[in-house]
Amino acid sequence: MLERIHYIKGLGLLHDANGAPFTLQKASLIYADNGRGKSTMASLFRSCSTNNPALVTNRRTINGANDQEARLQFSNGQNAIFQNGSWDNQRQELLVFDADFVEKNVYSGGLVTADNRKNLLQFALGDAPVVAQQAYDLANESLATAKADVVRIKREISIHHGDFTLQYFRAINPVDDPEVQIKALNLRLAEAEDIQNIQVRLIPIDLNSPVLDVVEILSILQSSLADVDGNAEARVKQHLQQHGHQLLEGWISSGQDYLDNETCPLCNQPLEGVDLIQAYRSYFNKEYKNLIVNVGQLDNKIESLFSQTIADNIQNELNNAIERLTNWADKVPGELPSLNIPEVKATLTALFDYVSGLASQKRQNILECVGNEADATHINKIWTQITQSIARFNQELQLRIQAISQYKQGLAAVDVERLRQQITNINWSQRRHEPAVVQLFKNLDATNGMVTTLEQGKETAKQQLSQIMTQTLTHYKDAINAHLLRFGASFSIAELDANFTGGSGQATSRFVLEMRGQPLALGNGENAFKTVLSESDKRTLALAFFVAYAETTVDLVDKIIVIDDPMCSLDLNRKQQTRLVLKNLHDNCHQLILLAHDAHFLREFRNDLLRPTGANPADVQSVRLKFIANNYSDFDDIDLDRMCESAYFKAHRLLDEYLDGQHPGCINVARSVRPMLEGYLHRRFPGKINQGLLFGAVVTSINNAQQPSPLVHAQNITDELNQINGYVGQFHHDTNPAADQVQVIDSELRTYVTRALAVIHRGDA
Repeated sequence: MLERIHYIKGLGLLHDANGAPFTLQKASLIYADNGRGKSTMASLFRSCSTNNPALVTNRRTINGANDQEARLQFSNGQNAIFQNGSWDNQRQELLVFDADFVEKNVYSGGLVTADNRKNLLQFALGDAPVVAQQAYDLANESLATAKADVVRIKREISIHHGDFTLQYFRAINPVDDPEVQIKALNLRLAEAEDIQNIQVRLIPIDLNSPVLDVVEILSILQSSLADVDGNAEARVKQHLQQHGHQLLEGWISSGQDYLDNETCPLCNQPLEGVDLIQAYRSYFNKEYKNLIVNVGQLDNKIESLFSQTIADNIQNELNNAIERLTNWADKVPGELPSLNIPEVKATLTALFDYVSGLASQKRQNILECVGNEADATHINKIWTQITQSIARFNQELQLRIQAISQYKQGLAAVDVERLRQQITNINWSQRRHEPAVVQLFKNLDATNGMVTTLEQGKETAKQQLSQIMTQTLTHYKDAINAHLLRFGASFSIAELDANFTGGSGQATSRFVLEMRGQPLALGNGENAFKTVLSESDKRTLALAFFVAYAETTVDLVDKIIVIDDPMCSLDLNRKQQTRLVLKNLHDNCHQLILLAHDAHFLREFRNDLLRPTGANPADVQSVRLKFIANNYSDFDDIDLDRMCESAYFKAHRLLDEYLDGQHPGCINVARSVRPMLEGYLHRRFPGKINQGLLFGAVVTSINNAQQPSPLVHAQNITDELNQINGYVGQFHHDTNPAADQVQVIDSELRTYVTRALAVIHRGDA
């Protein structure tokens, strides 16, 4: 039993609360106004029960100077001390119903969450399935470990199998003598790669034979002008011979273009009548000029036709052919064909000189025909020497090309990629069957077998646990519904069971609330738990969950039940039923600690506890949390009867105590007489006297009453009432504005108090 709360420091409003003077009993009733620290104290008890320091540390006193500390004294001198952020002793016998219980196990933010349902299952099952749950948890943990081992082993194997799938890598067969096979395949691969290199060698090609076209040159050489005037020609020839300059004729021909007037462009002498000028104009006509142009182009044409570039091109082609033949010499040996390039060059030079000589003759005698058929034959004959030597070279080259082609055709066709793949496959086989990899696959097989066995064991444990959970939850559901019915709730639990949905393997509860035959959605939506049930209904449901569990707890007799504000609503039926439920818990548990903000509820509950014959008032302790400096709270005594008494009873008690000598005669005693008499009359004639009437008006209404009004039965005391009121009225501001200045005479006051009590006790004057 929790015997004493020695101190609570640094916890919310309980900054330095001292509970040492108060010994708790089997029934300990703690009163506090809202916001005075009840829920904070409940969280302290829950923290001690679950060894969850966060429930305390999260409620540190704001701007408080004290460290968080608490000392709870239990039976046999045992203590639970909270210090330095932790408990030195967990007290699992504490079973707490508070806001944390509701939010954790029932609903949070108006919604029933997955965590709520999971926690509710653990709470509801309690210790019933401990053995089965341990077996299931062990199987589940072992299975998770085995599956993790499978993943780890597969990850280790993946280092070896590269891009292959595990299944493909595993199926690779071993190879006999892999090193020998790889060596043989490498030799074949080298040969095959050599063949491949041979196949791509370049084959030489024939030399191009140059083509000779001297028709245009010979045409120019053999061209002449038939329409030149003979006298003019003779006169011009004579003039040219006189000067004896070879280029003179061309110079004169070009000068004709400048004779655009009748004076000489050189000497400015008149040209009219000069016969030589007339001869020039006849001799150097348009056809002559065209011939001059053609003859002037002979050198370029001859250079182009017989250029040494031809020999250079032949040389380049020859070098290319010889180079390619040389590359084949290791496979197709043979004498290399030859071509006398210097001879080709000499022949080209001879042709160039010969044709250039003909061109020189033409330039000297432009009008004469130079060259004949014999010259053309001579030129072609010499050119043929070049083409024939090239043809002979190409003939020899073709023989070598044929030999090379025959050699290539004789090479075997080998699939190089296939050989490489065979080598790769053997390498993978070696890796697959390395001792370390073989051992990994053995480990994988063994672990997979263990997983299969553990899955079967987990399923068996799961079925056993499910059976126990079903039985427990069925009984739990019935108990909850019984309480909901007694609480007058319009809803009930239609279904309550457990399942193993989700990937964690942990069970969670599933319950269906029903109202008027319709299920309520535990989340958002239509007919949602959040909106259909009132806050009172939700609190009722939570209390029913808690009480149903507590009542069925095997070791309830050893439990310390802590209830924080159990009142479901202001509805009298629910308050009455709540008291009955709490009394039943009190009668069957080791200790009940009830925290509430309703002193009347606590008083009625205390009376319920003391009503049975033989009940001992010493077994009930009542304390309160009171307001102290700095808006903190501390423990204090409480008299529930006085706190709950009406104004009538308070006035009556004060007057009795005055007559007994417990209070001195004072204005407060004098001012209590009239309220006591008013309360008496209202209780004697309920509903017959208006609440708003002053005392004098009440007496008047009694005097004026007629049959059958029951007020007529009090007409015998109206004179006494008026006399008493005449005295005490002087102490009330409604009849005497200077009431505070009236002197109270004790003997006089005592007389009127005695008379007032006599009216009540006797019922007459």
